[in-house]
Amino acid sequence: MDNSDRFKRAWLRQLSKAHHNILWRNNIQASPVSFSLMKGQKVWGRWSPENRLILISEELIQNHPWTAVLGILGHETAHQLVTDLARQQDEKPHGQGFHRMAARIGLDPFYCGASVELMEDCPRPWPDDDLPPALDKSARALEKVRKLLALGGSPVAAEAENAMNAAARLMARHNLDLLEAESRENLAGQYEYRTISLETRRINSRLALIAHILNRHFFVETIFVPGYNPLTDTEEKNLELMGRPENTRLAEHVFQFLMERTETLWRAHHRGHKGGGQVARNSFIIGLLEAFCKKLDEAAAASCETTEKSAPETDNDERPGFSAPVLARDIGLDDYIHRRHPKVTRTSSRRRFYDPESDKAGRAAGRALNLNRPVESRDTGSGPRRLINHLDKTP
Repeated sequence: MDNSDRFKRAWLRQLSKAHHNILWRNNIQASPVSFSLMKGQKVWGRWSPENRLILISEELIQNHPWTAVLGILGHETAHQLVTDLARQQDEKPHGQGFHRMAARIGLDPFYCGASVELMEDCPRPWPDDDLPPALDKSARALEKVRKLLALGGSPVAAEAENAMNAAARLMARHNLDLLEAESRENLAGQYEYRTISLETRRINSRLALIAHILNRHFFVETIFVPGYNPLTDTEEKNLELMGRPENTRLAEHVFQFLMERTETLWRAHHRGHKGGGQVARNSFIIGLLEAFCKKLDEAAAASCETTEKSAPETDNDERPGFSAPVLARDIGLDDYIHRRHPKVTRTSSRRRFYDPESDKAGRAAGRALNLNRPVESRDTGSGPRRLINHLDKTP
């Protein structure tokens, strides 16, 4: 790792840029602050009101994802806003004023405490394989989905397709049941976000289509967010999945599956059909994903016809996805997304070049594609989880 001054200056620029974005997206005007790096792992961040200085640990930047750095930065920004905007200072560092400011900037509750447990690969409220007791029902539903998707490897195409569709129907029913229970008992849903590092600066059509499929059929809201790799000083794009924990886990698996399978199927096709270059590759992959999404659309429409709960009407004649009746009713998720991303810009992409033969082959592959791997938690390493005892020390 290059710890030269050039990298440190770059990190400080990124921290300043991220801090400005926090204030901008929440329409907050506050007095300017400065940024500095500090050594050590006992304290990841600190707000110094006397010097109007936010300090962030170099070890945090080097050893944890940039999403964790942004979480700690948000924590310190909330302390800053208590100093700048709160009418009455808290007696405790993390009192009511701090939590009001944290909520105002959309800071995830994960980063609001005085201590935070960071996983080796990504900060998350719960490990992949250990949902809290309050989510036992969700854990059981996810386990049933794992078993159904394991059947997707069947050599019998109809059996594999039925297993995939049964898994989607199970998750749809599970989510609708949760919404009904919360409505009756006036309970708030539990949500989380997962950030998938894309390691690219450009959102291509494949990524956009996969995000569309996840949103349409796997009960999460998706958004592309800015990312940064401090080890190479490069700005990137990330995909953020927002929803209930069991849904984000399923959607993350589907994302990885589709990324791997589109590449594998293209290479298999290309071995027998040389030529065409990037245009042929893009046409094949886009055709595959569009056909796979249409296949799920048809299964969702058939499911709605056989159940009492149908998807809400849309402005066009598109068939509903599995997610439609869930996301349309999940007001809690809407609130969660709005707190995290109060300002969102929507973009679209189009294919400039097109190869008909590759598109046709891709669509045939998409119609035959089934999710055929069990949902498994990612290995978080054999080392111990790191417990952050103190995010900061506020005077």
